[in-house]
Amino acid sequence: MSKWEPVTFEESLSFVKKVKARDYMLYLSLLDVLHRNDQIPLEAYSELSLLFRHHEDLLAELSKFRPLSCPNNVYTHGSIWMIIFLMPFLLLSLVLAFEKPLKCFLLQ
Repeated sequence: MSKWEPVTFEESLSFVKKVKARDYMLYLSLLDVLHRNDQIPLEAYSELSLLFRHHEDLLAELSKFRPLSCPNNVYTHGSIWMIIFLMPFLLLSLVLAFEKPLKCFLLQ
């Protein structure tokens, strides 16, 4: 197994230019996937590999950008945990937003 080496900026730029020259819509889809902040790198790589599935040469070049596997103890976000974490803030904001109107309504 060979040692992993990071991809240079020039290699990345060359790949993006090659995609843009091949298919502009594919280029726009590539940029869309890369600009999303809600994905972990392996999710983005999986989505990109699906995007390039009909372009074998680009898919082979994309493999240079594959992130290293994440260990099992790395936290990956899940929507249920985000809801549990954000629920107290939501309830507090609702209480603060309706506190004055509720007092006026209850006093009448």
